[in-house]
Amino acid sequence: MSNEDKSLKTSFQVLTVVMTLLVFGGAIWVAKEQMGERIREQVLAQYAQELYAISLVHQVTMLESAEVVFLDDPSDQLVVYGEVADLSGALGVRLFTMDGEFLISSPENIADGSVPTIHMESIAEFIPASRLSGELPINEVFWEPLLETGFVGQKTLPVRDVVLPVHVADEDDLLGVAQFLFDASDALDDIAELNNGLFRQGLFIFTVGGGVIALLLSLSFSRINRTHRSLAKRTFALKKANQELALSDRTSAVGGVASHLIHGLRNPLAGLCAYLDTTDHGDDDLSTAKSAAKRMEGMIDNIVRTLGENASGVVYKLNIAELLEIFKSRIEPIADEHQAQLTIDSTGGRELDNREGNLVLLILENLTQNAVEACGLGGWVTVRAGETGGMTVFEVCDNGGGLSEAMKVSLYQPGNTSKEQGSGLGLAISGQLAASIGADLTLAKSDEAGTTFRLALAKLGPV
Repeated sequence: MSNEDKSLKTSFQVLTVVMTLLVFGGAIWVAKEQMGERIREQVLAQYAQELYAISLVHQVTMLESAEVVFLDDPSDQLVVYGEVADLSGALGVRLFTMDGEFLISSPENIADGSVPTIHMESIAEFIPASRLSGELPINEVFWEPLLETGFVGQKTLPVRDVVLPVHVADEDDLLGVAQFLFDASDALDDIAELNNGLFRQGLFIFTVGGGVIALLLSLSFSRINRTHRSLAKRTFALKKANQELALSDRTSAVGGVASHLIHGLRNPLAGLCAYLDTTDHGDDDLSTAKSAAKRMEGMIDNIVRTLGENASGVVYKLNIAELLEIFKSRIEPIADEHQAQLTIDSTGGRELDNREGNLVLLILENLTQNAVEACGLGGWVTVRAGETGGMTVFEVCDNGGGLSEAMKVSLYQPGNTSKEQGSGLGLAISGQLAASIGADLTLAKSDEAGTTFRLALAKLGPV
């Protein structure tokens, strides 16, 4: 992996950690805000419930002191809830009808106001409500000519209002609505302290949790990087092994070609040596020696050309007809020498590249030469090519006496031969060459009527 790729991978991993921490921090912030809002609503609801309980207790106290109170009268309502406002430290109280219309306020410097619709819905169910209004213009709380002395010169005022249903204790007839106004400075301080506490807790959770997340992600990335490096090493080793296998395959083919050359030269060379060892050389002997020399020269030329094409990387295509023409030109002299009848028949097949074609030629030459030698003088050999089941198949048939059972058992083992002066390498070399091109060389038939070898080439994959 290049340095640039490593840098990009490291940057991506750092970005992943940062984005994960941002999402984690954002989740904590949202949870903190939601929790703060719920606590704020609970605190305001608690304020409202406490004031509601105080107002009901005050009614009972006034009744026990023999004071005559008629809460259906706004003036009596003002007396009761005005005293409750004084007891609870409220800035003042506003009274409304059960429909939310403003009636009167206490003290008189409290400005007119209204009750939010959502609070009116709660009051209809005898549920007290509270609201924190933040910074209100002070003229919305007090009349301008009668400003409260403590707020002179102040333009805004934090206000907490509590809305209570007006009714006689232990009765469920709604007689009106009372709205108490409180200075919310203390409440805002409490809420600010609560938010600060939640912020500190959130920061602690983010610090600890973020550290754990960053550590786990770092360990995970470290493990992934180690795995990636291991896979890269294994991939490189596998690629190298494939290259070595490919080289071994080519080397094996070259070794097979060389073995074929040695095997092919053995018989003509033996004949040439026998001729040279004789003292009297007739015309027939000279002709035999010349034929052997030409065969050796032809074989060497063919092998050199095959190896040269493999080394140069030259690639070209051969059809079956062209392949068999070349094969015929090489094998006819051998058949004529043994006075054997050679028949070559083709019904088609796929095209071969020159490397595959050269090795197929060597295999066919070896099999056909064995067949010619096996059928003897006046025998016949047939070489057929065609397509069976989508595969290109070659068959070499002869009318010789067939192979022995011992030969069939160890057909492709080196040294296994039925000839007096044979090396036992021919079929072993042919099998090696067939394996190098993915072909299948099999004995199709062998009995007293003759022998047939079949060479089936590998199918081509989809292009």
